[in-house]
Amino acid sequence: MTRRTFKLGLAVLSMLGLYSKVEAQKKNDFNNPMLTHYLNNERTRYISLSGYAELWARYTQLNPGSLINNQAKSDVSDLSLRRVRVKMTYKPTEKLMFVLQGGTTNVNMNAKGSNYFDLLDAYAEYGFSDKIAFGAGRSTWRGLSRFTTGPLNTLLFDLPAYATSNAGATDYTVRELSAYIKGQLGRFDYRLVLADPYTMATADPKVNVATFSKNAPGKDFSGYFRYAFLDKENISTPFNSGTYAGKKNVLSLGAGFDYIHNAMWHQDLDKNTINDDMKNFAVDLFYDAPLNKEKGTSISAYGMAMHNDYGPNYIRYVGTNNPATSVDPKLATLNGAGNSMPVIGTGNTYYLQVGGTLPYFNKEKKNLQLQPAVGIQMSNLDALKDNVVIYDAGISLLMNGMSSRLTFDAQNRPIYTNSAMDNGIVSDRKWQFVLKYRIDFN
Repeated sequence: MTRRTFKLGLAVLSMLGLYSKVEAQKKNDFNNPMLTHYLNNERTRYISLSGYAELWARYTQLNPGSLINNQAKSDVSDLSLRRVRVKMTYKPTEKLMFVLQGGTTNVNMNAKGSNYFDLLDAYAEYGFSDKIAFGAGRSTWRGLSRFTTGPLNTLLFDLPAYATSNAGATDYTVRELSAYIKGQLGRFDYRLVLADPYTMATADPKVNVATFSKNAPGKDFSGYFRYAFLDKENISTPFNSGTYAGKKNVLSLGAGFDYIHNAMWHQDLDKNTINDDMKNFAVDLFYDAPLNKEKGTSISAYGMAMHNDYGPNYIRYVGTNNPATSVDPKLATLNGAGNSMPVIGTGNTYYLQVGGTLPYFNKEKKNLQLQPAVGIQMSNLDALKDNVVIYDAGISLLMNGMSSRLTFDAQNRPIYTNSAMDNGIVSDRKWQFVLKYRIDFN
C-alpha cells in the first residue's frame, strides 16, 4: 500500500465518520432516520415528508337541550379523529421552498359524509437571507399571538379555546390565501401577513349586536413580533411550540395584531346598518427550560392578554369537534348544542398555562416520562354579565418524546342563560374528559 493510498483511505474513513455523526443527529424521537432525502452532498437541498394523527376518546356532559340525530342527550361518549395531517416540504435550492399539506379535521360520528382529505397548505417561500423571506399561497402564516396558527407540541390536550376562534369565519381550518414576509434579526423575529379573508355568510345585521358581514370584507392584516431573551426559536414554519419538554431554554416576549376593515356589521336603534372593523391585539410571554437534564425534569409556562374589538356585543360560541347535531330551542341555553362555549368576543381575554416534565422512568432510554399541566382562560366580554372562566387540567405520558404521547385532560366550561334582569349569567357548568393519543412521523 502506497503512502498516497493510505492517506486517501484515512480521508475516506474520516468522511464516513463525519457522515455517521450527521446521520446520528438526524434521528427522530423514535431513533429512526428522518424521512428526508437530500438532493446534494451539502444537504442544503432536500425533500421531506412529515405529518401526525390525533385520536380522541371522549366523555362529554352536553349542554341543555342537545340532540344527537333528533334524540335528546345529556351526555355522550365517542371516538373521533381530531386531526390527520400529511406534509411534504420540497427545497430545490438553498433559497426556495415549497410546502404542500393535506388532511382532515374533526372526523366524528356525525361526519359520515362531510369529511374529506382536503388541501390545507400550498405555498412557496423565497429566503433572501435569515433576516427576510417572502412567501405566498394558502397557509397558516398569520399574526396576533403565539398559538393563533394552530397546534404544535401542545402542553394540554389541545390549543386554548380563544387561539383559533375565527376558524371557519374568516379562514378555512385556520388557513387563508395570503402573502407574508418574515425574518430573524439577532434575537428579534417578526412576521407580517396580508391575506384575503373568506366571507362568512351569517344572519342579517342585528340591533346593537355585531355579526360577520355578508359583504366582501377588507384585507386581513396581521403581524407578530417576538424577542428571545435566551435560546432563539425556529421560524421555518408558521407554528410555535407549546412546549419543548426541556430540550431548549426559552424566554420570549411577543406582541401582535389582526385587523380587517368592515369585517362586521350591526344595526343602530334606528335600524341603520353600521359596518364595524375587526381589531385584535395581544401580548404574550413564553418560558420553557430544563430543571435537571439528567433526570429529564423541566418547566413550561405561557401567559397571554388579548383585547378584541369586533363591534358591539359580538360573541362567538364554539364546540370543538362537536358531538351534537342540533339543539332543542325550547331547552337551549346561550351556549347552543353539544360542548359549545363562549370562546371569543368584544372584550378582553387572559390565558395562563403551566406544566412540566417529571423524571424519566428509565434514565438510560430517556423516552418515558409524565408531563402534568393546568390551564385557565378568563374572558371579560361585553355581551355577558358574568366572566367566562374555562379550566383545564391534564397529564401526558411521553412515550417517545413529543412524537408519541398519550394525554388525559379534564375541562370544565360555563353554561350561560339570560335572566329577567341580566343577559349572560352562568347558570351551570359542564365537564368534558378527553383521552388523546398523538403520533408524529417525520
